[in-house]
Amino acid sequence: MLSAHRPASLLLACLLALALPNSPGAEAKEPRPAKLKRLDSAHTIPDEATWRRLAARTESSAFARTESVKFLLDLESRRRLWFTDTERYPYHYYFAIERLSGPGRPVKEHDLFNSFEYRDAGRRFEMGTITHYLDSGLWTLELSSSDTLSGERILRLYETLRAALWIGDRLRFRPLSDLQERNLAAVRDRLPLANTEEVFAGIRYQPLTTGRTFGHLRIVRGPLDVATVRADQILVLEQLPEEIPVNAGVISAELQAPLGHIAILCANRGTPNMALREALNRPDWAALDGQLVELVVGSQEFSLRPADPAEAQAHWAKRRPKSIKVPQLDPAETRLLDVNSLRLKDTRFAGAKAAQLGEASRIKGLVTPGGFVIPVAHYLAQVRASRALDDLPARTAAADFIADSKVRAQWLQQVRTTIEAHPVDPQLVQQVAERIRATAPGSRWILRSSTNAEDLAGFTGAGLYRSIRIKAGASDADIATALRGVWASVWQQGAFEERAWHGVDHAAVAMAVLVQPFVDGAVANGVAITANPFTEDRPGFLINAQVLGGSVTGAGGNEIPEQHMIYTFTDQFEFEVLSRSSRSGGQPLLTEADLQKLAPALQKLHSHFLWRWPGSANAVDAEFLIAGEDRHVVILQARPYTVSYKRLKVE
Repeated sequence: MLSAHRPASLLLACLLALALPNSPGAEAKEPRPAKLKRLDSAHTIPDEATWRRLAARTESSAFARTESVKFLLDLESRRRLWFTDTERYPYHYYFAIERLSGPGRPVKEHDLFNSFEYRDAGRRFEMGTITHYLDSGLWTLELSSSDTLSGERILRLYETLRAALWIGDRLRFRPLSDLQERNLAAVRDRLPLANTEEVFAGIRYQPLTTGRTFGHLRIVRGPLDVATVRADQILVLEQLPEEIPVNAGVISAELQAPLGHIAILCANRGTPNMALREALNRPDWAALDGQLVELVVGSQEFSLRPADPAEAQAHWAKRRPKSIKVPQLDPAETRLLDVNSLRLKDTRFAGAKAAQLGEASRIKGLVTPGGFVIPVAHYLAQVRASRALDDLPARTAAADFIADSKVRAQWLQQVRTTIEAHPVDPQLVQQVAERIRATAPGSRWILRSSTNAEDLAGFTGAGLYRSIRIKAGASDADIATALRGVWASVWQQGAFEERAWHGVDHAAVAMAVLVQPFVDGAVANGVAITANPFTEDRPGFLINAQVLGGSVTGAGGNEIPEQHMIYTFTDQFEFEVLSRSSRSGGQPLLTEADLQKLAPALQKLHSHFLWRWPGSANAVDAEFLIAGEDRHVVILQARPYTVSYKRLKVE
């Protein structure tokens, strides 16, 4: 066992001891039109002023910089059309029960209203939303993703709305589900359509973690040198890195994968994070480079302005997170254990990733890849034998180490090099090789990190450590090299800085290794969270998927994953397509049949884990594959995740 020490608190104190220069500059947020007196409802929208009196900018929208107006077409009142005050009536039901229910024509109770009025051919109402995507100028008619209207009825509804709106032929129908795509088959040549590719092509601003922060603006062109990042910097990035140390805020010029490692790290830290396509081309921001600024990332808008030093100091004083206590290590267990035999309590020797996958494997009906774990005892033996950490307490307490991230980077590189240069116990290598040959000799394998300082409630550690692939028939030397690489990744700078920020005792951290065969016949990989991150009002699961060879967890490059919402608040799953993969040519990666299999698997994970995890976790973050001719779901990972529903409105 490594000796205990307290470098984290010293480093944290340094990170929060920030300079506060005054800074000139101007508010960067765009002006909004003057607010007009609201309208309760209207039968037509003849001009932009009427639209503004009805429209809402919904803080729970999946897309920023959008305005919308809800409508109801009353088929029992000679197709009378109602456009509603969408701020006052965020759901169709609220307007229907208050304004359109009466003797002889009562509106059903809410649950029955939803199941009947969006799905039944004999419904009283046809309902939907007119959405204006402000950056692209796109105007769309959108129905609930579960709406079963036929193509002919959608076409007639479109024509009714077009005649009632001043925008006329600018209106287009946007299908939100595979069901609606199928229903449109007979009318496609008569109905102007918009697709998700157009929506994403027009996106300028993408909020990922909303919030308010202060820091010194740093515009980074080209790759980011992570060793130069400070906790008081708001980074404007031309390129997304694979990892990012603790910082005050992130603005990327590339769209981000919503469930990628950078997005997850920022969400876990509470670090405001956004993408803005023209971020590097704003003269007003260039004038603020190096200056103290306030950044507000809102659900619909953002602002960046010069900051008051006193206000910034007060904000920084509150930033310090609560210290995370990692599970205590058990170095007594040395056997290579089948991952399916592990349970949550085994985190102490198997690490959280392996223990939680073992726990998931006991859930009836779930498929996991299998494999085995190399306990933390073998990492501790490697560290002791290499003497890589003999100077850990003294080095991390040194003033230059605390003050200078480049000094930390140099020492951490030395630690990794020392661990990787030391020979691995030949007996261990032989045991691992024999286990691989006995289990799946013709398969590629992956050695995955599984520390006791990742995949925890309040500390996900997404992307902090390394996983290394080995080829089929790998030699003993290949296995030893991979093992050393995974072990050494405990001391990557991003991992070190993240642990320091959260007050984790580095000496209490150790690496187990989860050794898994590759899943044969995989056709898509994905990440899901078992909560709706946009609103609590419509419970569901957010799905990101990508073709094999593409990543849903890595850096951006404007690579867009396929995204779905699976809604779980009714008696059957409802599916909404948010985007198609930028690698699939507009074709779906996950079919509705795939989602019908994925949804219950995620529901089982959610039900099994949530009450077993301590702390604030309210969702499961799961990695999965779609594999085989039957396209079955394979769960690769399950870890706690916390969705915050606090929203900031930027006027």
